[in-house]
Amino acid sequence: MSAPLRIGLLGASRIAELAIIEASRDTGDVRAAVAARDPERARVFASKHDFESSHADYEALIADESLDLLYIGLPNGLHAEWTVKALRAGRSVLVEKPFAANLGEFDVVAAELERARGWAWEAFHYADHPLMSRLLDVVRSGEIGELREVQVAMLMPSPPATDPRWNFELAGGTMMDLGCYAVNALLVLADALALPVSLATATGVPHEPDARLDASIAAELRLGDVPATLRASMVSAEWEFSYRVIGERGEVRSPNFVKPQEDDRLLVTVGSETREERTGTISSYAYQLRRIREALHAGERSAAELDRSRRTMELIDAIYTLSGFPLRPGSKELHDAATA
Repeated sequence: MSAPLRIGLLGASRIAELAIIEASRDTGDVRAAVAARDPERARVFASKHDFESSHADYEALIADESLDLLYIGLPNGLHAEWTVKALRAGRSVLVEKPFAANLGEFDVVAAELERARGWAWEAFHYADHPLMSRLLDVVRSGEIGELREVQVAMLMPSPPATDPRWNFELAGGTMMDLGCYAVNALLVLADALALPVSLATATGVPHEPDARLDASIAAELRLGDVPATLRASMVSAEWEFSYRVIGERGEVRSPNFVKPQEDDRLLVTVGSETREERTGTISSYAYQLRRIREALHAGERSAAELDRSRRTMELIDAIYTLSGFPLRPGSKELHDAATA
């Protein structure tokens, strides 16, 4: 095992508690520093979660050369902007999904990575858990037969009206918060089977207070010739983060592929028999942090992973366009750079 990372947080956020604070308790990485818009909030957060220090602002944090990894858990519309700033300061970054507000922003980040000393990873933590690896193994083994259909559902009750996920300028909306998981997970399966992915149809229901935002989205894609259904909603009556792969002889299903630490079951049905496999409730965030530590120390810069992140963003933009929603605006600074 390589040396622990010294980690700094941009944003004293709720998601940082899962992605870094709880995960680092498992991995042994060092909670080194925090910065927030309000310095006092950063100080309190640092004290509560046993960080060594807090910084006055984001700029001071990204200038801190004692840090090995910065975690960006800011609202979506700020992800790309601060990733670029951190890369320009020589830092490496774990940035919350989605990587950017739109494909143009993503390409600005990708261009920065070509000349950066550090690297950036998108936080699709679910893919690092053994549950996803085992699901892919079952599909590739031929146990359920030739692929016939894939279904992914990302559904949750509505966040409060003041939540940044309902803010268009901050790149909110259902596809940005939930649908990105479904798109990325379809690409993970498609890549494992060497299948191209295409978008066929997409429809959405607007968020009533701001019709630019999607309250729910339904899309039909194809993995090669295989139909794939994507459902995402932030106004559902219930929670559901499920992944189902149907073959000619059976199916494999995860009831909660995004949070296997809460439900690690993998259900494999062939004919009339269903087998339950357990893949372990160690946090997917801990698996993610361990992988990134090893990659960072080894100097790995995964072109394949970056390409999948780009295709994820490209499909999100395509789903928005096809369903009649505007693309998220993102950072004006990065937009100007992308269109210059």
